[in-house]
Amino acid sequence: MDTVGKKEETASLLEVRGVGKSYRGRKRGRIAAVRGVCFSLKRGRCLGVVGESGCGKSTLCRIIAGIEKPDFGEIRYCGVPADYKKDRQKIQMVFQNSMDAVNLHLNAEKIISEPLENFFSMDREGRRREASRLMELVGLSPEDMGKYPKQFSGGQLQRICIARALAAKPELLILDEPLSSLDVSVQAQLLNLLKDLQEQLGLTCILVSHDLEAVYYLADGLAVMYGGALVETLSDIEALSCLRHPYARKLLSVCREHGAEDFPFARNKEHMHKSGGFPGAERGAEDGEFPGIGEARGCVYAGCCPEADEVCLWKTPELSDREPGHRVACHHV
Repeated sequence: MDTVGKKEETASLLEVRGVGKSYRGRKRGRIAAVRGVCFSLKRGRCLGVVGESGCGKSTLCRIIAGIEKPDFGEIRYCGVPADYKKDRQKIQMVFQNSMDAVNLHLNAEKIISEPLENFFSMDREGRRREASRLMELVGLSPEDMGKYPKQFSGGQLQRICIARALAAKPELLILDEPLSSLDVSVQAQLLNLLKDLQEQLGLTCILVSHDLEAVYYLADGLAVMYGGALVETLSDIEALSCLRHPYARKLLSVCREHGAEDFPFARNKEHMHKSGGFPGAERGAEDGEFPGIGEARGCVYAGCCPEADEVCLWKTPELSDREPGHRVACHHV
C-alpha cells in the first residue's frame, strides 16, 4: 500500500484499501467511477489529488467522507474500519460550489453554528462566541455574521464553508475543488488561508483539484487520478519534476505551457501574490467518457497515450514502487 506523507514515523490517520465505485451508465452497463484505489495518509500531512474533471476525484472524497458507500474496498480511520456514526465529526468536507453547500435562508452565524449544535453542548451565547471566533479565523469580520449567503462574494462564502467545517474540530479536512469557481486573485488568498490554517491547527487534509500548481503550493504528497484509477503517487511533493506516467507528465507540461516556466517553483507567499493565480490543467472528459473506463482490462489511459502498445490494451498495470516514495502504474516506466 502506498504511503503518502513525508514523515514515515507519523501514524497513518487514513487508509484507503482497494476502494471501488460504479454507477449505471446512460448508454451502456455500469461505469467505473473509482477503480480499486489504495493509499494511506499520515496524520498532519496534506495529500493533493489531481486529475481531469470526471476522473473520480470527487467520488473518492465522498466515499472517504462517508457520503457515499463503496461497492467494494474499505476505509480505515485511525487503524480501524471507519464508523461514520462515530467519526462524522472528525471527517469534514468543503465542497466545490459554496452556494449549493449552504442553506440560503440561514445567515452566516447559523451556518457556522450547525456543527456546534450537532456535536457540542453549547448554549446560544457560547455558539455565537465560537462562530465569531471562526469568522475571524478565516479572515472575515464577525460583524457580518448576520448576513445571508447571497450578500457574500464567492470567496467570502467559501471562507464561511471552511469556518463551518472547522467548527466541528475535525482531524481530517477534505477540500473538494474549493478554488475552481473563484477568480485567480481570490484563489491565491484562499490557498494562503488554507496553508496557514493547516499549520496553525495541525490538520490532516486532502486537497482535490485539477490545478497541479495550486496543489504543489499546499500539499505534502500527490496522487494523480485518471479514469477512476491512481496512475502515480509521490510521498514528497518536492519530487514533482520526477513525475513519470505519461498522463502525469502531460499535467505538468500544461502548467508550464500556461506561463509557469519555472514550475515547480519555491513555495512561498510572495510568489503566490505575484503569480496572480494558477494556470491549472485543462478540463477534458465528462464523467464516464474516458477511453476504456468501462473495460475490465487494460490501462485506463491507453486510448490517449502516445506510448501505448498491445500489452497496454489487455493488461492492467499495477501501481508499484519505482523508487522509495514514488509509485507509477505504467508498463513502460
